[in-house]
Amino acid sequence: MKPSLALAAALALLATPLVAQKPDFSGNWKLNADASDPVGPPGGGGGGGGQRGPGGGAGMRATEVFITQSDSKIVIESKMGDRTRVTTYYLDGRESKNPGMRDAEMTTKSTWADNTIVTEGENTVTTPMGEMTIKSKEVRSMSADGKQMTVVTTAVTPQGERTRKAVYDKA
Repeated sequence: MKPSLALAAALALLATPLVAQKPDFSGNWKLNADASDPVGPPGGGGGGGGQRGPGGGAGMRATEVFITQSDSKIVIESKMGDRTRVTTYYLDGRESKNPGMRDAEMTTKSTWADNTIVTEGENTVTTPMGEMTIKSKEVRSMSADGKQMTVVTTAVTPQGERTRKAVYDKA
């Protein structure tokens, strides 16, 4: 190969942007309670595979999570005691609808932000004190070695804002 042709080929290769591989969260995960924030009293939301999906259950956290992921969606099966909840989030910004608190439907949108999945949503529930709107944000990330998943969930309710971290180890 002529030197000028080799140089042009090398420059073309360097000019090609390197596309980072997005993490694949698929698999079985078990809660690492020691690395996670404690579950507080009812009132906040939680993360699907964190504390029950954006706007999920109050004061509950999945102890086991099974995830399947494709290019377009992530499906999270969360086990909390003898209960199981399945949530599906589209990863392209389309709306996803899943069960929320108090039998209300939770509408969310999920997108990739670098190597994390960010899910934001809102739902309105009827309580004995009237309607209450809950906004939530869940940030799901994976350790560099792929052995640990962290889910940080922030819920905003009329009672204030609460953020919790749940850490899961690959089973």
